[in-house]
Amino acid sequence: MDKQILQYSSSNFFMSHMVSDPPYDVATHIHDCYELFYFISGDLTYYIEGQAYKLYPNDLIITNSKELHRIVFNSASRYERKYIHFHPEYISSYQTDEYNILSYIEKRKLGYFNRIPAEKVFESGINELWNKIDKASIESSPESPIMLKTFFVQMLIAINKNLSNYNPPLSEGHRYDQKINTILDFINKNLDEKITLDLLEHRFYVSKYYLCHIFKTNTGFTVMEYVTYKRIMRALELLMFGHAALDTAHRVGFRDYSTFYKAFKKITGTSPNQYFRK
Repeated sequence: MDKQILQYSSSNFFMSHMVSDPPYDVATHIHDCYELFYFISGDLTYYIEGQAYKLYPNDLIITNSKELHRIVFNSASRYERKYIHFHPEYISSYQTDEYNILSYIEKRKLGYFNRIPAEKVFESGINELWNKIDKASIESSPESPIMLKTFFVQMLIAINKNLSNYNPPLSEGHRYDQKINTILDFINKNLDEKITLDLLEHRFYVSKYYLCHIFKTNTGFTVMEYVTYKRIMRALELLMFGHAALDTAHRVGFRDYSTFYKAFKKITGTSPNQYFRK
């Protein structure tokens, strides 16, 4: 059961504070925006693009608009979190030629350096800035939206400083199979090709049954679930740059349009042509 403690939204910005008791696994998904996820309590593993992050209270997770992620709960402990979704347009007026506020969020290798641990969150004042954002979101004064945005920009700068100076461990407490990293890289570079378990089995000299096991253990995704999501993500980019839906389907490895259409609609909630027109 979910309980909403706080919610605020404005153009290109949304924030929430939620409690769930008991929690349920969060399926593989991706946002069309950036997400800042502030973990308060619970017992979970946060999977992002092949990396597994065991979270502790006051850890911060950062994901950009290209990173697949999911949450798996290790027990039924009470789950509390805050999160912010935002589009780059929200802080565009603060961007300069000399300083890109989103550089570290955008330019990280997918699945790398997503976690800022609690001690760094406190040292850099990210927790205090988030509290100020919360406070500004519930005030009704005319200056509150301006104050909220300035606190948010300060928080992004603090995040940048953390990511530039600190190399956090990728998967504390999680045994990571390095072969998966090679397979993920191969998949991402060959989305236009026919990718099957048999192909991966022969290319990487690993039983497809064992591959399915270690892939799910290390990434939180099944092999084909990952392939499908990444193909749809690539399709979104192609449609955005003006490629027709049918052409896009073939470019991202779908052999027939019907399969592409169903996968696209399931993941994005809209049809390829609707997205193309939008």
